[in-house]
Amino acid sequence: MHTPDPEIRRRLLLTTLLPLLAALVVCWVLGNRLITARIAGQAQEEVRSDLGTAREILQGELHRLSEGVQLIGRSPELSNSLQRSTSDELPRLLSLLSGSRSFSFLTVVDRYGQVRYRAAHPERSGDTLRHLRPVAEALAGRNSQSMLVLSPLQAAQENPLLPEQMLVPLVPSQHAEPTSRSAEQRGLFLIAAAPIRAADGELHGALVAGLLLNNNEQLADRITRVIAPLQQGRAPHQNATIFLGDVRVATSVVDEQNQRATGTRLSAEVAKKLLQQGERWVAPAFVLHERYFAAYEPLRDPDGDVIGALYVGLPERPYTELRRNLNLTFTLLLLGLTLLAVTLTTRLQARLAAREHEIKALNRTLEQKVHERTAELEEKNRQLRETEKELARNERLAELGMLSAGVAHEINNPLAIIRGNAELLQMTLPEAADSQEEVSEILQQTGRINRITSSLLSLTKQDQRRLAPVLLDGLLDEVLDRIGHQVSLEPYQIVRAYRQDGLLVLADREQLQQVFTNLVLNGLQAMADGGVLTVEAAHDTAGLCSVTVADTGPGIPAGQQERLFTPFFTTKPQGTGLGLAISWGIVRNHGGTISVNSAPGVGARFRVTLPLLG
Repeated sequence: MHTPDPEIRRRLLLTTLLPLLAALVVCWVLGNRLITARIAGQAQEEVRSDLGTAREILQGELHRLSEGVQLIGRSPELSNSLQRSTSDELPRLLSLLSGSRSFSFLTVVDRYGQVRYRAAHPERSGDTLRHLRPVAEALAGRNSQSMLVLSPLQAAQENPLLPEQMLVPLVPSQHAEPTSRSAEQRGLFLIAAAPIRAADGELHGALVAGLLLNNNEQLADRITRVIAPLQQGRAPHQNATIFLGDVRVATSVVDEQNQRATGTRLSAEVAKKLLQQGERWVAPAFVLHERYFAAYEPLRDPDGDVIGALYVGLPERPYTELRRNLNLTFTLLLLGLTLLAVTLTTRLQARLAAREHEIKALNRTLEQKVHERTAELEEKNRQLRETEKELARNERLAELGMLSAGVAHEINNPLAIIRGNAELLQMTLPEAADSQEEVSEILQQTGRINRITSSLLSLTKQDQRRLAPVLLDGLLDEVLDRIGHQVSLEPYQIVRAYRQDGLLVLADREQLQQVFTNLVLNGLQAMADGGVLTVEAAHDTAGLCSVTVADTGPGIPAGQQERLFTPFFTTKPQGTGLGLAISWGIVRNHGGTISVNSAPGVGARFRVTLPLLG
């Protein structure tokens, strides 16, 4: 059988495959975006909501502790016993009043803050607890509740058993910052204190109680049960953790051996955000050895210092498996459609080859007939010439005329046959009626792919600030001193041109630190081969000051400068487009402005203007 031209075969294959591949790739991309943007986004929002629920449960535990202490503190017998010089009645009263309530420690102090009786350590009294904020608040006549971190010595004074209960051995954690510690010995407590008053309202002392959160598995499990109720006996996907510093001290997270991950630590990137910057983290993060949709928020003591964190999370694994299954499905579909396209193309090639063979056979037959008719004509012409000679010799001119007419008639008949065959060939070549059926079959298959595409598409669907006087010179020194931890400074020269007195602004120090860190990092990253980064600060007009960060990088085209502070616009391959947008919002909330001055080849200068204090 004759094989078609390789170029025709290649074009047929491309014509069949390209629409299939294009449609499949579009569906593939849309499917992945659907999972990422819709399903994964909903999972992250669910975790954000669960974090609020966990916070309410923890606050509710603190409120219950406070209510119990207040109820005991209102007892007139307790006030009367505290007035007497002896405390012999206090043990009986506290035991009777506390009932079934569970406290890690329960302590009574007099109006001067000196300990009169410790329910968990009766042998120790006479020292003062006035240095504890909740006790000081209660002695001022106010109920108080908060979270506190107590050292082993402080806890042992209240209850000798607490140091052992507080101890959390540290477990190596893959993504955490290196540490030389082997255990967390401090304790994270819920503390509540209430004043003890006489019937006439006179303040006689205070009652303080604490609840240890270290190794408090019941509280972690209660949070988990609320945010993810058990379904048909299966363990919930969500989990919760209470951190002291970066150490898990109470958690429902389990490790690879299905044991509670108490003693493991925060990943370094989350710890920096929570413990150093004091900001929430609501984004995917590593929890132990795998990725989770996670939500963290800092836990603070009465002074506002970050002492730990609260976490809830949902593993990414089910969504990753869903994406993997989708990719596998599309891969199999791609292979199947490719095989179908190759099969159809092969059949079409075979039919075209058969048609071409038939046409060539017809051409050969026609040529043979023409040759035969030509030979016959030549023979007849020869015979005619011989006849004419014979007639001439025999002087039979009339018969010769009749014979010539008959010969001419005989010549017209084969000529008509030749013309008819030529017309048949003319009609066969341009019409391609048999090939038209194959083209129609290809169009039908293309319509089928369009229907497949339609079926796949149907599956889819800061402003809180802590204002305080900030000296810009010191803040800029702190930013530049720390920037070396994020970027190697070997190829750069940093010029500090801001040595002036009096640049004092009223601002949130951490937010301004975020702004200038972002500008410095952008400037260094813009100078891929090294260069000079200049940081300037100066008095401006009308009670303003300005900080300028200038680099010697390639500069920024004018068309991009207008969009630099627009969310999600970035020129970095791995950038999020949020850094400058966030910086713009922070500066604006502080009553200032941020601008850029740049041109290709001359570097960039970012200028932040802020109101001076006073």
